[in-house]
Amino acid sequence: MNVTWNTVNRRFSSMRDIHFAAAEDKNTAVNHTSGRDQVTISQEGRDRLEVLADRVENQLSAMTKEDFMDMLKQWKSENQPELEADPYRKVDPDGSIARKTYFESYLGQLKDMEDTIKSYYADAYEEAVSAPIDSLTFISGKYLCDWSDYYDLDIPAQERQWTYYQLRAMLTGSNVALNDPYALASSGGTKTVDEMDKIAKQAVKDKLDSLIKERETSIVN
Repeated sequence: MNVTWNTVNRRFSSMRDIHFAAAEDKNTAVNHTSGRDQVTISQEGRDRLEVLADRVENQLSAMTKEDFMDMLKQWKSENQPELEADPYRKVDPDGSIARKTYFESYLGQLKDMEDTIKSYYADAYEEAVSAPIDSLTFISGKYLCDWSDYYDLDIPAQERQWTYYQLRAMLTGSNVALNDPYALASSGGTKTVDEMDKIAKQAVKDKLDSLIKERETSIVN
């Protein structure tokens, strides 16, 4: 199973020392360093902020701090949604709720498919365990052996094979196959890994959105 979170929240590990020109010496900053101020800018920003920094890094030595801050304010006002903190961190700072919800949803989907399949074959299972002969012998005769007195001609060949396989798993305590097109047809058919992943991620979003709503309500009250 593949869990991907918060791909836009990649943190930058580097720190850059940027030297700005003194406000009164902007035009000669490249050749004179004694009047410069020094500030350290943390790179714990978004990807677009890093791109911006890379783009202007070679020009910063000829800029005053005031120029840079004005430019940064303008960029921030244009890209405010990108700079806002991840709201989910307020209710799930370490991601534990998200992980728990994801796997509960994913495993829940598998369990639902398993239950649906076993329910679909419940009557055939009861017939097998109640047969006058050994259960495994009975299902072999009914679903595989066309010479058997128990063979059922009314079931299509591929469906017979699926029925035999699933009943054998149920009778022997093995895991049923979760890609059974016949047993799952009434519940929307089989699901791909990507489909289950999407459902699990939506469950996480719904859970965290609910927690945020509860948090905001409690603050107001």
